[in-house]
Amino acid sequence: MPIARSRNNAYDVVHAAVLAMPDVTLKRMFGADAFFTHGRMFAFLFEAAIVLKLPESDRQDVLDTRVGRPFLTSEHAPFGRWVEASIQGSEAASRAIRLTAAAHALAQMPVNDGPRKRRLVAKRRPARRAVG
Repeated sequence: MPIARSRNNAYDVVHAAVLAMPDVTLKRMFGADAFFTHGRMFAFLFEAAIVLKLPESDRQDVLDTRVGRPFLTSEHAPFGRWVEASIQGSEAASRAIRLTAAAHALAQMPVNDGPRKRRLVAKRRPARRAVG
């Protein structure tokens, strides 16, 4: 019989708060619960931390105050501009919920710099051969 993994109280509180935000869907990715709104991922939650895509001003504040750190996919490879913040303890969990609200709001904004659309390329005309 498989042993159920126990989660801590902070995880449950943050998880429930994120799911209560408008238009949030949940998918299991990276071995974690990933949260989406309008088809855009804005956060994923591990046992002891949440990873967020924040507005730049909030991101910089999180890094400057050392509340969080850049999220790394390997030892030195950052995952875009995403940050990782602890959820351990009531103060950290509360902060994580506030930051997640900012990430959620950012993800709901219209995308102006999303995937680039391919430019239409004019068809090449066959080269004219010199008659001679």
